[in-house]
Amino acid sequence: MIKILYILEATSGGTQKHVIDIAKKIDKSKFQIDIIFSINRNKHFIEESNGIFNMMYGLPIPRGASFSDLINIFRIRKIIKTNNYDIVHCHSTKAGFVGRLAAFLSQHPNVIYSPHGFMFCDTRIKFKRHLYLNLEKYLGYLTNKIIAVSGSERDLAIHYQIVPNKKIITLYNSIDPSDYDDFNYRNKVHEKLLNNQSEIILGTVGRLYYQKDPIMLIKSFKVINDRFPNTKLIIVGDGPLEKECIKLINKLNLETKINLAGFQKNSRAYYEMFDIFMLSSHYEGLPYSLLEAMMMGIPSVGTDVVGIKDLILDGETGYLVNEGNYLELADAVIKMLENPDLLSIFSTNAKNRAKVNFNFVEGIKDYQDFYIAQCTPAMV
Repeated sequence: MIKILYILEATSGGTQKHVIDIAKKIDKSKFQIDIIFSINRNKHFIEESNGIFNMMYGLPIPRGASFSDLINIFRIRKIIKTNNYDIVHCHSTKAGFVGRLAAFLSQHPNVIYSPHGFMFCDTRIKFKRHLYLNLEKYLGYLTNKIIAVSGSERDLAIHYQIVPNKKIITLYNSIDPSDYDDFNYRNKVHEKLLNNQSEIILGTVGRLYYQKDPIMLIKSFKVINDRFPNTKLIIVGDGPLEKECIKLINKLNLETKINLAGFQKNSRAYYEMFDIFMLSSHYEGLPYSLLEAMMMGIPSVGTDVVGIKDLILDGETGYLVNEGNYLELADAVIKMLENPDLLSIFSTNAKNRAKVNFNFVEGIKDYQDFYIAQCTPAMV
């Protein structure tokens, strides 16, 4: 039995889904997964992960830097030393910081880190970016392996010399196609264009946070809606930019055209409404929201950034546009609406690509093989 400790601060969104999916489907006759998680982010995490993990340890791990980090590091160190884990696996930036330091202090020999999107991609404040980049490099010395969840994330780590090439591997985020077998995307845009009373639904799923850039999304929708007045935008997710989004929506007189649906425990019903999926992120690891849309055959438009460009093949499964350019984002959607036959082609290609390249049936095998290899002494 291989005993693994997961450390997770980001108990919501794609990172949470990733961790829960693996722990749920992994071979429990060979692997035991305990988890240390933050009680600050998602108050329902225990309920949502009920029966999935062997042992659960809730700690008040804040998202940002705090004096409490030092206390949490020593708490985590104690849990590691008490339970004799074979692997300590930290997920996302904050857990990667406190978890790797705690593992180092406990002298644990087998530490894994999955960034799920490097925070040094946040270009708002140069000082903060350099701080995150240097932290990743220093903590790389305490890390046995980094798992990139996309090829472009791995390329980014190599480019910035986070760790030597031999220390980083790619295990793509993936989902189970059978979860979506009961849905078939139907291109209804032809009909909706002929009937101005029918709404063409554009949508996205993601937190209202800088990384996802919902402000860009709203600005682009204004351009789209001016050209196609029967379009509607649905944004599923909540976050710190909610008030700013509402202010911009009101300023652009889009109150009846944009629905801020808030956090949804199950967003499946919203995906089924979307004619086109939009993702305006500044950076990603490999976004589950887009992967789910593709698995459902929903044509997509996204920014040409880490993670998104691993999924969307420009002109084949959707369109890629430059980061931060709301006019390009709008133009890409308008091009789809002006040529609605494209949507059927993109739908088929996107679904096939997701099924073949990001299939969880193979993905869970890859993780099991990786964990076994990490616990197997190298041949001399």
